[in-house]
Amino acid sequence: MTNRGPVLSARRVTRTVAPLLLAALALGACSDDEPTAAPSPSTSESVASDSPIPTPTPTTETATATPTPTATPTPTPTPTTKAPTPTPTPTRTPTCAAARAGAVNTTGMSGAAATKAKKLHAAARKCDAKTLIALARADGTGLVGDKAATSVFTSTSAQNYSALAILLSLPPTESFDGTIQPKVFSEQFAQSDTEWERVIDAGLVTRTQAARMRADDGGYTGYRVGIAEDGTWTFFTTGR
Repeated sequence: MTNRGPVLSARRVTRTVAPLLLAALALGACSDDEPTAAPSPSTSESVASDSPIPTPTPTTETATATPTPTATPTPTPTPTTKAPTPTPTPTRTPTCAAARAGAVNTTGMSGAAATKAKKLHAAARKCDAKTLIALARADGTGLVGDKAATSVFTSTSAQNYSALAILLSLPPTESFDGTIQPKVFSEQFAQSDTEWERVIDAGLVTRTQAARMRADDGGYTGYRVGIAEDGTWTFFTTGR
């Protein structure tokens, strides 16, 4: 009897090994022909690989001219009328009341008397006490009420400056040693209505005062001035 044990074992081995050998060969062939694990291409890569990459068409940009903005004229501002700046009122030096007296009258005077009359008139119209005091002291002038020159010509004696300036603007008349003003003070014109009207119009006396003087004193006793022929200022006084 033939021993079939080994034969059967060999067949079994052959049956077992054959498939394994075939599988090994198959695996070897696969490893040589293609990669074991090929990455699955993504959808975007698939599209990119299948479709040709489009060449970008150069875009020709038409230069559009930007319109230059028209300059809007700036409206000229209407000048605002400003209220005028008030001009400060300058402080005025008090005007001497005697400045309203008329021009000096030297008719019939000597040269020296006329010169003195002009000096006295100019100083009186300016209420220049300093000059009048100096002239009175130099000539020993008899003044109102036999007062000192410093008492007659002061800042509060406006009537004295005015009276002197007015007298020297009236026509003079001759006296025994020179001239006197007004004429009505002289004996020659003491009763002259014309000369009385002259002193009233000049403001030396009022009409009432003039009437009283003529009735009570027999003549003019108001302000008067005398200048000697040599130019000495002899008197400036009022009253009897």
